[in-house]
Amino acid sequence: MRRAREVRPKGRWNEAEAVDRVTLDADDRNRRRIVLTGAGGTTFLLDLSQPAMLRDGDGLVLDNGAFVGVNGMAEPLLEIRAVTPLDFLRLAWHLGNRHADVAVVGESLRIRRDHVLEDMVAKLGAIVTPIESSFDPESGGHVNEPEPRERPGNAVKTEISADVAGPSIAALYRLQAWLSPSFPVGAFSYSGGLEWAVEVGDVTDADTLRRWIGVVIADGGGLCDAVFFAAAHRAVTNEDGRALGEVAELAAAFAPSKERHLETTAQGDAFVVAGQAAWPCTAFDRLRAVWPGPCAYPVAVATAAAGHRIAIEPAIVAFLHGLAASLISAGVRLIPLGQTDGQRVLAALEPIVAAAAARALAMPLDSVGGAAFRADIASQRHETQYTRLFRS
Repeated sequence: MRRAREVRPKGRWNEAEAVDRVTLDADDRNRRRIVLTGAGGTTFLLDLSQPAMLRDGDGLVLDNGAFVGVNGMAEPLLEIRAVTPLDFLRLAWHLGNRHADVAVVGESLRIRRDHVLEDMVAKLGAIVTPIESSFDPESGGHVNEPEPRERPGNAVKTEISADVAGPSIAALYRLQAWLSPSFPVGAFSYSGGLEWAVEVGDVTDADTLRRWIGVVIADGGGLCDAVFFAAAHRAVTNEDGRALGEVAELAAAFAPSKERHLETTAQGDAFVVAGQAAWPCTAFDRLRAVWPGPCAYPVAVATAAAGHRIAIEPAIVAFLHGLAASLISAGVRLIPLGQTDGQRVLAALEPIVAAAAARALAMPLDSVGGAAFRADIASQRHETQYTRLFRS
């Protein structure tokens, strides 16, 4: 019996060369070892070294060099759209919190039809459309392979073994983990110059904190970092090593002060180390191959997101949310403010974060630049501040 030990992703093999095709639903494409028979009668053993989620359009490489194409069976789904990037992130969070299988397709989410989930997302303001399509959920929604059962279509299956299908971690879970204060990058040690702004009286209360952070995100370092994030994510997704090296070099050189350079590269390098240890992916290896120097934080996070096939839109919003939350945390300690005031500031920044994310996604890398001059001066003045709690 022929064996297939390698999967070629869609776009990385010539589909015209397929000698046969198998049509499977999402559950039956979540496999490691199983006998399959295609529409043309080709019987073979899928025998992968580790479980994989086969995608519609992937190619299975047989041991004689031939290809068998994978077709996703059309399933009854719900296509969910949001009005703003933050709404998109909120919908993804609620679906992930309910352990639903979710596919990210462009600017929409897709789930299997479920009247309870449909009612939930509709109440959250989503635009919901029933569709029939193949379903490619983010990896992590399946824990164990399903029991063998009869399926309509042209693929005949015989169960060989039931394998654990990889980590049960959704894309949203990863974003929340990486951008959590508990992720070991030392974000709590930096204020981005905010400490100097508090000392000289630029930031004295919740309102001035909101305005300071709003400018940073809309027109300063936050926007620039978001542009670097978008460029790095696209480079990893397109497997463009040259572009990835260029954005990594530019991001590392773009800091307006010694301390901002320390902040972004110390966090970026720490993120790569922690990511490789706990959330490994080949994208980290490609990053280090093209850029062995100090890695800017947005490039590191974007590399992880793209390497784990997390869509750019929710990833960039989550990144900017993490930046805002980190600066608010510093402000709460420095001014000082109560935790409730901090949450009010975070809520007020929601439309600014959404607008900055949209702007960064549309901005070419050669147009990147900031206009938050007072914040840049603050990061320079912080270097000589007499007493300080933060490293920047």
